[in-house]
Amino acid sequence: MNLLNCVLYIIITGIVIFFIGRIFPRKWIKENKFPFKSFKWEKDGKIYDRIKIKKWKTRLPDASLIIGRFFPKFLPKKRIEGAKKAKVAVLVKESCIAESTHFLSALAGLFCIKIWRFWGAIVSIIWALWNMLFILIQRYNRPRLIATQNKILIA
Repeated sequence: MNLLNCVLYIIITGIVIFFIGRIFPRKWIKENKFPFKSFKWEKDGKIYDRIKIKKWKTRLPDASLIIGRFFPKFLPKKRIEGAKKAKVAVLVKESCIAESTHFLSALAGLFCIKIWRFWGAIVSIIWALWNMLFILIQRYNRPRLIATQNKILIA
């Protein structure tokens, strides 16, 4: 029963956090400031090449594809069609939202420790690591999106 409670808690908080991310005002996001700006040690996302992120990032499930199937106007498309400046800017902001929602979801998962002590801690760690993969993907992609955005501004 405790496992079920932890799983239900994670699902419910994940859905709530997702919808908070959808309604969060994009104008409040400053992608060139902490916590979204790349740290020097990240080398504009190149550090993630060491963990071969390019190979495995597309193999993880993408909730936006599932949600987009049922609510097509709810999420922006992830493809940049014709290198449009506004489209890239949206994707940069969306990467910030995605990083934030995964961070909050991982943080919320810590409550499983309260629900189920020892095993809840294991569930929390697994959930945090799972979300960390998606945070790394956003931190890997964002510098590339910003570079694309800058190229479009110059052209």
